[in-house]
Amino acid sequence: MEPKVSIILLNWNGWEDTIECLESLYQINYSNYNVILVDNHSEDKSIKKIREYLNGDLPIRSEFYEYRSSNKPIKLLENGEKPETGDGSLILLKNSENLGFAAGNNVGINHALENLDPDYVLLLNNDTVVDKNFLDELVKTGESNAEIGFVGAKTLFYDREGIVQEAGGGMIDYTHAKVEEIGYNEVDDGSLDNYIEPDYIGGACVLVKAGVIKKIGGLDPNYFMYWEDVDWCITGFEEGYKSAYQYQAVIRHKYGSSSQNTFKMYYLNRNRLYFMKKHTSGGKYLKFLAYFVPFILFETTYQLIRKSDSKMAKAHFYAMLDGFKLAKNPIKRF
Repeated sequence: MEPKVSIILLNWNGWEDTIECLESLYQINYSNYNVILVDNHSEDKSIKKIREYLNGDLPIRSEFYEYRSSNKPIKLLENGEKPETGDGSLILLKNSENLGFAAGNNVGINHALENLDPDYVLLLNNDTVVDKNFLDELVKTGESNAEIGFVGAKTLFYDREGIVQEAGGGMIDYTHAKVEEIGYNEVDDGSLDNYIEPDYIGGACVLVKAGVIKKIGGLDPNYFMYWEDVDWCITGFEEGYKSAYQYQAVIRHKYGSSSQNTFKMYYLNRNRLYFMKKHTSGGKYLKFLAYFVPFILFETTYQLIRKSDSKMAKAHFYAMLDGFKLAKNPIKRF
């Protein structure tokens, strides 16, 4: 029998992306799975629109599949109702506040482990579209080696045909606390069609063995957003679990904007420091600080004096301060 997989999607004001992703999930060839949708306190019409989709009242148009009306309505489970194997239902969990990516996904993870007894948990971004065989291939890779804890897919850009966003995940530059996505912006010409063990699996699509989660825990909620996927995989690696890339599992991802707003800069820099505090020590940590502290001070001064942008200067400076004390006193400033 196929291993059981709990698929978790996190929605926040993104119902259009979410229902396109859901429709692709309900057309995959794998059978032993359930879908958990965690709504992170959306303030738009997400819940209403998702209900309309489940009832068959909101057909989806996508260039990657044809809408299927034959499996509608899709049963909606709330208030702790449990699905039956293969019933094609949707479990809806609603958060009372926006908990961020890590803690929001943890709500779904905890529900799955406590109520559904899965063999695997799959975190999947709601702005993705999956190929029909993607889950079969991910699970096959996980089952092939007991040391594999995390499995990632070939992620293509949604709106750039044949261009790779990442081959499973990426590698970590510990000197600068930066990550490099494997295969980023490369043509999908077969050169990435081989087995790779990245340092981490990207959070857009990561299959994790339930036993690994029970051992190392869920995502670290201190991150709120950014670096939590890297942290999870490295925590697993420290316990003896590898990350693996499966090129035959394919998804398409609506890659986010690269704009450098204060919110993004704060969390990226704060969490870089928090990650390094958590996973390095001695010379490796000091070498990073020798780069990071001057970098932050320069950026703070540059933004304040040359750009006259006090908000961006504050984002950089407080990212460093909060990063140093985050483990004891998590702060959300933006």
